[in-house]
Amino acid sequence: MIEELKALGLTDGEARVYLALLKIGPSTNSPIAKQAGMQSSSVYYCLNSLAEKGFVSHIQRGKRRSFIPTNPENLLRVMDDRAEAVREQRRRVESALPELRKLNRALEEKTISEVYEGFRGFQMLFGQILANLNPGDTYEAFAIEQASEEPKEMKLFFQKYNRALKSKGIKLNLLAHERLRATFENMYGKKFLTAYSELRYTEELTPVGITIYKNNVITHINEAGKPIAFLVRNAGLAKIYRDYFYSVWKRAKK
Repeated sequence: MIEELKALGLTDGEARVYLALLKIGPSTNSPIAKQAGMQSSSVYYCLNSLAEKGFVSHIQRGKRRSFIPTNPENLLRVMDDRAEAVREQRRRVESALPELRKLNRALEEKTISEVYEGFRGFQMLFGQILANLNPGDTYEAFAIEQASEEPKEMKLFFQKYNRALKSKGIKLNLLAHERLRATFENMYGKKFLTAYSELRYTEELTPVGITIYKNNVITHINEAGKPIAFLVRNAGLAKIYRDYFYSVWKRAKK
């Protein structure tokens, strides 16, 4: 029951105090503290915050204040109020989006560099690519060096990621060195590779994995078994890499 109340925005202490009040009825601080198994000072703080949130009211009897829990039926109203507050926040964000987009475009024009380390960082970076591209977009990549003994999580990640690309309608043009052909087909299967991206093989060497999307260039390396990615946001650099990519692409084989 405490977890359900916390889902309404109550802290653990607030939930315990509210449940204690439901059990014992209108009461002063000390009996509530005893029922909740909390210190009186903490209960006093929780009662004040519960009152602000509409879960508790009080009556004054002389110098003593008795607290009353709101009827549980009113919790649905609390949820409705919170839902309306979220809708209002959404409306405010939507109205601010045009100005936020202008600020973001100004940021995209600046050169920015970021470093992503480990598999979690690797996932976050590819998640950004997926989030920032729209249906119908195309981006380019020189394949990351992989081996047949690649960790299973990396293989599963690429399988899931490629399906997500296709589901969103994003096209990937992928260049891999000819030496990776057998490895890729063994790990993923030829049908899988051709179903989710256009893949070509080349004899030209690329020392690291490189991904180009929009104005971003990502360099992928593997250090002591840990993936590390360097992202540079620069329109001029992205154009240079993209031009080079397609000069190799034209000569590559399917």
